[in-house]
Amino acid sequence: MSKQSLLTSKLSRLLAGTFLVRVLSVGATFLCSVLLARTLGPEHFGIYSYILAMVSLLALPATAGMPTLVLRETASTKALNDWGKMKGIWLWSGFVIITLSLVIYSFSTLAILNFFEGSKVFIEYKTFALGLAMSLLMAMGNVRGAALRGLGLIIQGQLPESLIRPILFAAFLLILIQLDITLDPAYSMGIHLVAALIAFIIGAVLLLKAKPPELKVTRPIFYNKPWLFTILPLALMTGMQSLSSQVDILMLGSMGIASDVGVYKIVVSGAALAVFGLQVVNMVITPRLASAFAQKDTLKAQKTASLGSILSFGLTFPVVLVFYFFGTEILGLIFGNEYVVGYRALLIISLGQAVNAFFGSSISILTMSGNEKFVIKGMSLSTIINVVLNLALIPHLGIDGAALGATTALLVWNIYLWIVIKKQLNIDCTFFGLIRRIA
Repeated sequence: MSKQSLLTSKLSRLLAGTFLVRVLSVGATFLCSVLLARTLGPEHFGIYSYILAMVSLLALPATAGMPTLVLRETASTKALNDWGKMKGIWLWSGFVIITLSLVIYSFSTLAILNFFEGSKVFIEYKTFALGLAMSLLMAMGNVRGAALRGLGLIIQGQLPESLIRPILFAAFLLILIQLDITLDPAYSMGIHLVAALIAFIIGAVLLLKAKPPELKVTRPIFYNKPWLFTILPLALMTGMQSLSSQVDILMLGSMGIASDVGVYKIVVSGAALAVFGLQVVNMVITPRLASAFAQKDTLKAQKTASLGSILSFGLTFPVVLVFYFFGTEILGLIFGNEYVVGYRALLIISLGQAVNAFFGSSISILTMSGNEKFVIKGMSLSTIINVVLNLALIPHLGIDGAALGATTALLVWNIYLWIVIKKQLNIDCTFFGLIRRIA
């Protein structure tokens, strides 16, 4: 078998394995949303979702773009056999994350208790405290998963956070529901924290077993200043990305009513089924992109990017068609009739995700090539557009307005990144790039 055939076979196995993990992950996460939506009801589920969005943003500085840096450095140092630098980035990232997590938790809890008395977050302080602890734990787990993926262990790197945690959470919820135990937002968040803790421990064991033997006899080499200067734009990029994904829920929570947040959260969860194909592809090809750019192999990067676009769109579009024809029935049957009003928003967001999948792994291409500054610019533009449109549309259209704002911003973002990649790297991140190469 030729080298090219071996690489294709390996990539196919990784895609199949990652596809299975993501299917199970999306299924488990979807089941969690169904159980919470039906058990808590739109109002309490809206409170849970609102606080979860808030603590997710507060936890961002703890990782500060660290997963992207760790993945990129691990993949490149492995390709170049630079074991000292690999050991250094692992130790450095761990120290930074633990320190920032302790600071964030302390200051956030003190601020809520002393300066926000009477607010929604103060009233649900227990939910907030448990959620923040869970978000910080998940942040550390994401960095560990990035190290595993950088080593080429794509499946193992996804298991703890993408599969084990949501499956455990769903299992715990089912057990409590069967025992007829009443759930509220705080109790639900506490269960989620326990599931995240177990998943984190399992992930730590996986990394210890996967650690290259060369690291045991190698002294760590630290590049503190270069890493710090690299992490700043990555941190800003990650922050903008997370803010962009949470801004709809936060603005609905502040401008609308709790039940609107609950319905919109379900819509976003449903739309995640459409975009999981892109997530699968990103997990597999991101380390390959890092390796290609480290070796300055533009042709390999182009082929990888175009193949990713083909697979992403091919997996996304059929889901959008299902939502178009059966979306109302799906929402009513699975979540309850209270959530059927989210059909239009579900369709709008799903169509936006189909466009997103068509443009492929644009973020991975730019970050793995060291051009994250353009991702930040695109995200900043997208977030500003999203906020402005939300302010204009949510008061009149509610969740449909939030969906229109998010989808329009996503379209602008993708077009901008496509233009930048073409101009800076001479790579077309859509599948047309591969067609042009063949032609």
